Amino acid sequence: MKFLISILLCFAINLQGQIVYRTPSGSKFHSSSCRMVKNVSSSLPLNKALEIGLQPCKICNPGTASSVYGMVSHPKKTSGINKGNQCLGITKAGTRCKHYTRIGNDYCFQHFPKK
Repeated sequence: MKFLISILLCFAINLQGQIVYRTPSGSKFHSSSCRMVKNVSSSLPLNKALEIGLQPCKICNPGTASSVYGMVSHPKKTSGINKGNQCLGITKAGTRCKHYTRIGNDYCFQHFPKK
């Protein structure tokens, strides 16, 4: 029994936090096998990455310690997508333009009114 406890104690002492990688310009952290990690990435512990405020990569999705316990709240996504307004321009065929625009005057780049 003492032997088993000593082995478990040795494993507990040698355990380190998960190492994740951060690109110099990125706001996300990656696992070592992620295709987004290049030679210029710097390694840091997972808890440090979470303290800095880095988000997990959506490609490799390295697990977080807090998400294992279900304590992370994710922002709710809205059902609709703001894709802008449909262009008010008329095509050569006489139908309404199908482009969507976010420009304030509701015309796409092709039907932008000339001054």
